[in-house]
This record gives sequence, structure tokens and C-alpha cells, in this order.
Amino acid sequence: MKLGKYILGLAVVAAGLTSCDTDNVGAIYDHPAMPNISFSSAEINQETEDEAITIPVVLTRTYSPEAYSTTVNMSTSSENIKLENNTVNFAAGEQTATIYVTATNLDWGDKRSCTISLTDADVQTASPFDTPIHEVVVNVNKPKLLPAGTCTITDYTWYSEPMVAENVPIINVEGTNKYRIISPLYYLYNGYEEDIDMSNFQFNLLSNGAATVDDGTPLNYWGYYAYFSSDYSGYCFVSNADNVYDVNFLLLNGSDLYTGGRFVFVWDKPAE
Repeated sequence: MKLGKYILGLAVVAAGLTSCDTDNVGAIYDHPAMPNISFSSAEINQETEDEAITIPVVLTRTYSPEAYSTTVNMSTSSENIKLENNTVNFAAGEQTATIYVTATNLDWGDKRSCTISLTDADVQTASPFDTPIHEVVVNVNKPKLLPAGTCTITDYTWYSEPMVAENVPIINVEGTNKYRIISPLYYLYNGYEEDIDMSNFQFNLLSNGAATVDDGTPLNYWGYYAYFSSDYSGYCFVSNADNVYDVNFLLLNGSDLYTGGRFVFVWDKPAE
């Protein structure tokens, strides 16, 4: 008898629970979904030395088995920073989506900024139990080039007699140990003016006064390129004594490498 009453009692309780869920099924399942869209951070700061940069901006949402699409708004005072696409698409079950901001035509010292915000609809449907980020500020900075003295360059690469260029400016990339010899070298040779494009020549100044050059092709000799590579350290190196820097490199023409690339610069550094 006791066992029978116990089973009956459970049946009554179960029936009561079933009845309660049935009465409230509309309230439980008909409630509008809360996508709870959010930016992953309130501010993104990027620095670049390039002329253009593309920056990913990540958005998140609460888990949902349904796909969801929305848009974002962007405001900026610069015409050279823009959204690649203002549409945000979350696939079914996906909790992150990425849009991209591109800044172009960057010059040294440029600062660009934009603000990306959610739509009013996405802000209003956010869950009151979370604290989503409704807008993100994207900042792009290209550092300034600061004067860092001048140098006298003696080039031993092409001619039987070394060619000399004086008062060539050296520039420091603000906030870094990177320096650039930015002016071309102009030579008068056999009555013709020749120039060597130094605009991409950059070296790194170490704390002990030594200089290094990154792997690459930073200098154009009329179609021959100064070729630096750690794989050829016997030919590609910079030696220095005091403020005299002896730059040795290979020459690249197509797929062919040649020895004999060398110039020396004497750096007249500004007083600290």
C-alpha cells in the first residue's frame, strides 16, 4: 500500500508540472531572440610603416543555432579610412564574425580614426544580463620621420673611382631604432646625371652603436638591387667604427647574384 501511494503521488506531481509547462509554453518559446551583438573590444590601435593597412574588427554574439545578419554604421573625418563591407553575417551556431577596416594613402606622421557602431535595433535587443560593447574606435598611426643628422656617402660599387655624395639626410622612424637614408644619390658621370634610389634603405641602430640591415632588397641601382640576406653573411653585413658605417651587400639582377656591392657612410649625428 505504501509503495502504491508513493507512485501515485509522483504521478500527481508530474501531471502538475506538465500542466504548468503547457500553460506557459507561449511565454517560454515565443519570446523574441536576443542576439546580444557586441564588439570584442572598445578600441583598436594599429601602427604601420606601410602606405596601407587592413584591420580586422571582430564582433561576437550569444550562441544561437540560427544564422543572423545585420549591419554596422561607421563615422570618420577621413576619406582614406573605410569599411570594406558594413554587413555582418553570423552562420548558424557561429558566435564570432569579422569585418575589415582599410586605411590607405598613409604618409609619415598620419593618424586616422573611425568609429563603428551597432544599429539601434541590435542595441535595443541586447540581453540586459550582459554588457555588450556597442561601438569600437579604430585608430591607425604611421609614425613620423624625425631628422637624425646627415651623412657623407662614398659608393664603391660601380666605378673605378669612388663616387661621393655629401650632406645626405638621415631620418629616424619615430619611436623605433630604425633609420632611413631617404634621399637619392646624384652622380655626374661622363657628363650624365645618374641617381641611385636610396628611398627604401633602412638600417637598425643597436645600443652599442652597431648597425644591421634586414633581409631584403632595399636599394635600387638602375635595375640592380642591393640584396641583403642572412644566408650570405660573408657578403651581407655592416661594420662600423665610431660613426663610420661600411655597408656590404650582393647585387641582384633577375635571379642572378653578383658580389661587389659596397658603400660607406660617415654619419654626422645631431647633438643629444
